[in-house]
Amino acid sequence: MISSVRLLLYTFTIFVLIIGCASSSQKDDTVESYENLVTIQEPDDEPHQQSKVYIDSVKKITDNDKPILMVSGTFPDACTKLQNVTHRITGDSLYLDIKAWRNPNMMCSQVLTPFSYIYKNITEKELRTHAKVIINGSAYSL
Repeated sequence: MISSVRLLLYTFTIFVLIIGCASSSQKDDTVESYENLVTIQEPDDEPHQQSKVYIDSVKKITDNDKPILMVSGTFPDACTKLQNVTHRITGDSLYLDIKAWRNPNMMCSQVLTPFSYIYKNITEKELRTHAKVIINGSAYSL
């Protein structure tokens, strides 16, 4: 009798754990779950100079059931803005070029500023057929 109660208790515990893991893995990694989202901001008539972009990670996520890339990293200061993001396919490699700018006349503290950027200008086939992406010369796994 006691062993059948234990078996029932173990079965119930395993069932609860499986349901809990399955429900947490079904959550989509979506755009809304990221902080520090930035958009492209062209310098227009402002004085500007190129600025560095430090990339921490890149991953495939979904937005409205469409796969996209989420690029996360830091700018060297809070005055740096994202200027342009483009991609190209060369051989079997997916390249992403990210450029940033800052106004050299602005006083800005030199503190790393985190950012995340959603890159949507890529096809599902391009994302599906490439396991790594090269961003500004450094390779990252998807």
